[in-house]
Amino acid sequence: MHQFRFKPTFLKNVFVSALQLEIVWISKMKAVLEKKTMETERICIINVGLFRSGTTFLAGGAKELGLRASDVFPPLSDDDFNDFLHQPKKLVCDWYSTNGLKEILDIILKNDIICDGWFALLPFLPSSELEIIKQKALENGIKVEFVATSRDVKCTVTSELQHWVIHDLEHKAKLTDKQRVNLEKSIFRRAVHHDSEVKYLEEKGILSRLQLPDRSKWSRELSLISTFDEKSWSEAFQKTGIQNANPALPIEGILLTFRLGDSIEESKNKVSSIEALLNQIEEDSICQYLLVLGIDVDEAESDASKYLQQKLKSRLETNPQFRTFHVLKNQPYEEAFNICSVWNEMAVVAWENNASWVVLLGDDIELQCSYHYRAFYRKFLDIAKHLNVPLGFGCPWWNDVSFPRFPSFPCVGKAHFEIFDQLIPKHRQHNFVNQDLDPYLHRLYCKFMASPCVLEATLSNKTGGNINSSGEPARYKCVSSGNWKDFVEKDTEPIKKYLEEKSHGELKEAILLDVVVPSYRVRLDYLEKICCLKVPNYMQTLFIIIIDNPNALINAVMPLIRHGCHNDDRETIDLNRGESVLEEYLSSKGGNDIRVRCNKTNLGASASRNRGLDESAANFVLNLDDDLIPNTDLLFRYGCKLRTIGSDVCGLVGLVKFPRAQDLHLKHAAILMSYLTFMFEIAETSNDLYGGGPAWGVTANILFKRTPVRFDKVYAKTGGGEDVDFSLRVSSETKGRLVSVPEAMVVHPFWPGSCFDLSCHFFGWANGDSSLWTVSGVHVLFFSKRCRNTSLYYSAVDYVNGVEGWKYSKSVVVGSGYFRS
Repeated sequence: MHQFRFKPTFLKNVFVSALQLEIVWISKMKAVLEKKTMETERICIINVGLFRSGTTFLAGGAKELGLRASDVFPPLSDDDFNDFLHQPKKLVCDWYSTNGLKEILDIILKNDIICDGWFALLPFLPSSELEIIKQKALENGIKVEFVATSRDVKCTVTSELQHWVIHDLEHKAKLTDKQRVNLEKSIFRRAVHHDSEVKYLEEKGILSRLQLPDRSKWSRELSLISTFDEKSWSEAFQKTGIQNANPALPIEGILLTFRLGDSIEESKNKVSSIEALLNQIEEDSICQYLLVLGIDVDEAESDASKYLQQKLKSRLETNPQFRTFHVLKNQPYEEAFNICSVWNEMAVVAWENNASWVVLLGDDIELQCSYHYRAFYRKFLDIAKHLNVPLGFGCPWWNDVSFPRFPSFPCVGKAHFEIFDQLIPKHRQHNFVNQDLDPYLHRLYCKFMASPCVLEATLSNKTGGNINSSGEPARYKCVSSGNWKDFVEKDTEPIKKYLEEKSHGELKEAILLDVVVPSYRVRLDYLEKICCLKVPNYMQTLFIIIIDNPNALINAVMPLIRHGCHNDDRETIDLNRGESVLEEYLSSKGGNDIRVRCNKTNLGASASRNRGLDESAANFVLNLDDDLIPNTDLLFRYGCKLRTIGSDVCGLVGLVKFPRAQDLHLKHAAILMSYLTFMFEIAETSNDLYGGGPAWGVTANILFKRTPVRFDKVYAKTGGGEDVDFSLRVSSETKGRLVSVPEAMVVHPFWPGSCFDLSCHFFGWANGDSSLWTVSGVHVLFFSKRCRNTSLYYSAVDYVNGVEGWKYSKSVVVGSGYFRS
């Protein structure tokens, strides 16, 4: 049999052929795998444009295509917010170097397009890190494509500023006053820096830029880097429409009335003052405003008026912030200028031309806040959120540094126009001439917690009608409205009806309660404790301190002035200066609203309390003495009771407690044993004992409803008798009764001095009570009892001194006191 033998050449050929087949197979398998990889690879588009540069529009289009879009700004800490603005590069690098890359990849795995704030900072990373992000994503089967939505830097800044207002980021970032002033500059710097980094990355081919306002090119750019064609993107954007997360900016109505003057020089100065005011208004770059001018009829057609209007027309053509202006003619006047009527007419014109709120200013006003518009915008948003009503409800007011804590420049929202059809309710137009309209408007909205002071929005009134600010008298005869505080409560009814219709939640009305404290001693340690009382969030409270001793005021504020590094000396400190220093000091301690007023001479307790009542516009007034220590929950205790009482209750009698202790001085124990302090502590006695409540209470701690009744000045300046008389007359006027509130407690330290000094003090009470005889003989019982108790005090002192080793305890003072008349 013939044996078959392989030739070497044949084996070689077989081996080569097999090798070639393997190479071909490997190549085909590689191609298949590459094809498979291409088919399963997902694309994720990451937008690194700033948040206010079209991100909402891009995310909306992506959602229309069914893409999973991440467009929610992640939660940031206060420090992160601050760094996001001032140190974006440091913030993103620190984040990226710790856990940032992992977080980025986690978000990429869950989404097809990403448009949120953290990713807007990625351009501040080195470009090599963006390449690493791409590579890491590709390892997970995701191809990353970077884009950057962008717009004109100025438009970005404007949109960003509004975004900071709407979301209250200035407070969340804990910006200082200086940082708030420079917020626009900070946003601008960040936007410019970001834009330069985006341009650099675009030049390197790392990202594609999508510029606004030309959205027509976006579809083509996105079709090149995504699985959707140009037509699909275009249709998606059409369905989305032009989206803007921010609403249209509100329009501020500026109302100005003035006289241009007789001389050409005077007219030019006036025009310059008006232009300077408008320049200050425009310092807040997002401010949109319209102007309503009130020019006296005899000047309306003058050359000065025409010159002013020509200047405003030129400004209107070149400044987009300035929306429009309107000119009204003021009717002639002789002594009393009816500015309230003028203001009313101008406000209506402003509201009819879409002003969101109006404010009456003057050419003599100097604005001291470069972001006043943002501050008022934020405050109106807070009111709208709190009451669940449309933007434009409320009456926040400027912080007038020339007349602190007084609403001399209120900003009235457009909802007021919807409620009353004008600024002054029609049935009240005869009440207001040129005084009191500002506090009246403020008080209308206090009941609904919608009239806060915008503390950061400061201004000063250089002349105007404020005699306190410049020492100059008003430029026209001042006509008071008289009794507006008595009818303002009734005028809130239409506002309440509006809220009931517009608000979807429960309408909660605030308790308006002011605290009146007459002070002769001006002891700062006592006044601080009173003015630092915690105020419930359902209560609006003004602390009114009436100083009845000018010298004591000056003595009290001099150390405060020296501590504040002021140059004032005793000779240069007048009462106005003393009032403002003490107001500022007491306000800084507790953050409450404080008003300090000082009598030019010593007028006494009754006159001082009356001045406090006249200063107040609240529904309730709490009278306190200036030498007591209130429990910190005093206003809460009164507030709880006020929420439950009926209309038949005209006042609440709080508890004035004197100290008890084992080591109590004998003379003080004698005071308690003599019942001289019984009426101070009458609130501890059951209301039933006096047929539903005591007939009266001491003014050291007693609350009354608002009435026209005032304290009778016939009584002693130091006090005594006026509390009895006032309580009885209020009860008679209102047909109401007093109710004890023992839980509303203050501690009254014993009066200092010797037994003789204390006896004189009590004799003064009796002397004051003796005046009740001249008012009505029915009160003579009170007089005789106090005289008897003064004698009882001496007997008690003798008894206590004669008992060896006697210790006083709480159980000593018991029993009755004064009877109901």
